[in-house]
Amino acid sequence: MEEYATALAKRISGLFQYKLTGVYLHGSLAMDCFNPEISDIDLLIIVEDGISKDEKKALDDLFLKEYRGDHLPAKGLEVSVITRGNVRPLLYPTPFDYHFSDMHIDAIRRGDATFPASDPDIAAHIAVIRTRGRALIGEPIESVFAPVPHTIYMRAIYYDIQDAETDILKQPTYMILNLCRVYQFCINQSVASKKEGGEWGLQSLPVRFHPIIQKAMKAYAIGRTWKTAAEEEASLTDFAVYMTSSIRGKSINLLNHDDNLKI
Repeated sequence: MEEYATALAKRISGLFQYKLTGVYLHGSLAMDCFNPEISDIDLLIIVEDGISKDEKKALDDLFLKEYRGDHLPAKGLEVSVITRGNVRPLLYPTPFDYHFSDMHIDAIRRGDATFPASDPDIAAHIAVIRTRGRALIGEPIESVFAPVPHTIYMRAIYYDIQDAETDILKQPTYMILNLCRVYQFCINQSVASKKEGGEWGLQSLPVRFHPIIQKAMKAYAIGRTWKTAAEEEASLTDFAVYMTSSIRGKSINLLNHDDNLKI
């Protein structure tokens, strides 16, 4: 699948020519836990200047054409275009010029997709790129992306789990593993995949949570949807309450600590 992502990056390059800084891979494919049944291909495109309406249309056309083929994983593509000046120095939340994702594909096809001006998640994507990512085409990662302070990375990943106590009943696999990797970062400041977060949870969290972590890891590995049963709701909620409380306790110290640690 990385060969396909590289080929797609070359087609993207053809749309921008001199304006392109590079195309960078992050997410599960970069972190060696990609599963075509449940994953997407995550790309950040960095350009020297903002892109035009025609260039945005060309990107839409390129990606929609890919959706008509059979190359993409189950969740398709998630792509953002960002101007170089917004990633070095890093602005947070990070402004972006363009976005494409499976979640918005119907609106993109209709031509009425709308997006906010910035995205707090981009800082987390950049941290992954700096630690685990790949430059599919263009300049080296270290010369393009500024380091992400731990405080900003923590804010970015916390944003994704702030409603965990309700979201865990709708997306148990995702939330269990995501809570594990967020708490792992609070403890040892490592940028982990969902799989690695689950493995850490089995080593570090109370034994009473091990069965649901193991179930989440199995569902993630085989790409199977975990449909929550009524008898599981109490243990899932207990896990979410414990984890969010623990994360808040640890992240308060991290967020309030004015350090120079960078990712």
